[in-house]
Amino acid sequence: MAGIFFCVTALSLFIIATPVFIAMLVPTFLTMEFFGPAIPAAAIVSRMVAGINKFSLLAIPLFIFSADIIARGEIGVRLLKMVESMIGHITGGVAITTAVACALFGAISGIGAAAVVTIGPIVYPTLLRQGYSRGFAVGLILCSSTLAMLIPPSVAVIIYSLQTMSSVGAVFLSGLSAGVVFTALIAAYSYYYARKNNIGRQDRASTRERITSIKRSFWAVGLPVIIFGGIYSGAFTPTEAAGTACIYAIIVESLIYRKLPLRDILNVSADSAMVISTLMILITAGSVVTYYLTLNQVPQMISDMLGGHSRLVILLIINLIFLVAGMLIDPSSAIIVLSPLIFPAAMAAGIDPIHLGAVIVMNVAIGMITPPFGMNIFLGIVTFKVPYYEIVRHSMPFIAVAILGLLLVTYIPGLVTWLPHAVGY
Repeated sequence: MAGIFFCVTALSLFIIATPVFIAMLVPTFLTMEFFGPAIPAAAIVSRMVAGINKFSLLAIPLFIFSADIIARGEIGVRLLKMVESMIGHITGGVAITTAVACALFGAISGIGAAAVVTIGPIVYPTLLRQGYSRGFAVGLILCSSTLAMLIPPSVAVIIYSLQTMSSVGAVFLSGLSAGVVFTALIAAYSYYYARKNNIGRQDRASTRERITSIKRSFWAVGLPVIIFGGIYSGAFTPTEAAGTACIYAIIVESLIYRKLPLRDILNVSADSAMVISTLMILITAGSVVTYYLTLNQVPQMISDMLGGHSRLVILLIINLIFLVAGMLIDPSSAIIVLSPLIFPAAMAAGIDPIHLGAVIVMNVAIGMITPPFGMNIFLGIVTFKVPYYEIVRHSMPFIAVAILGLLLVTYIPGLVTWLPHAVGY
């Protein structure tokens, strides 16, 4: 009875568009009040504080801040131009450039929506001039932007790792492998679409133009090199890498590229603070929900329910749960609430936590472009002034490509586990 009351109350609050953290906390408090167990208010507050009192959690606000700096600067543009000079001349080159540029941008931002507003407005007119339909162009940009959810320094990966006490570095590498698979599939579909529809190709860039683009993007490429190199050489932790990314982004954008005046950094930090505070509130609320459900042995119940099934069936169930959750709520909320519940059952089934991280994050990434409430759909409406139904219709082939990638990652674990295992995780 308590479970039904909790679910009905939470669903009702979601339907009436209540803020997510309220829709998480209110059902928890009401269920505790009416059905028990009675928990002292001090214990609840202590649990909320404990949910964000983690050193590794500092990486999230720092990466968000660095992503906002980059989104307003020149780094994304220079990365795009470099990739375009290399592959823009092949069949589907502009579309493939979009996917690769979004992947590279993900390697310096970690935020799924950042590429939509940074790379999207730059490449969108070029895609239209090249002969791609408006719907295809928007679908490609929205789908490619989700690569930042997988490729380090992914904020979603950090949240999963904190919720499940997994190694951030290991799950970073599994997410990187999943991101490469996803990027390759988007590129393959783009090539097929361009060939089928006789889309024209750009002129091949000269050797001098390529060298120039590489020189112009030198400082932009340096950021992911510093992040990856620093973490995996042991020079600094992911949290320290995030701090380094902030300092590097400020120096490059303000002093080298001079795209973002130093006086504007304060405005950027204010905008970042809004996003960061929202996410921190979600994490505190999620820690309370997880605490309550754990007291009521919900993770053990889920493990018992799934215990009679094979590993393949359990992975299928996990995919369905997170894919549907990603369609309805933001990715961070889905990971915060559901990961601690699913994790014990997955471990009991012998699923590698590194593999599980890639699967879960890929699901919520797909949810960002999946109707009815995929976050990137509405961001695309605002950014490109394209109607909802048109975005949804033209996003379907990309969703199918993404699901194909999800199935490959889910049922061929070696695709995402070989790299972390190769470096000793």
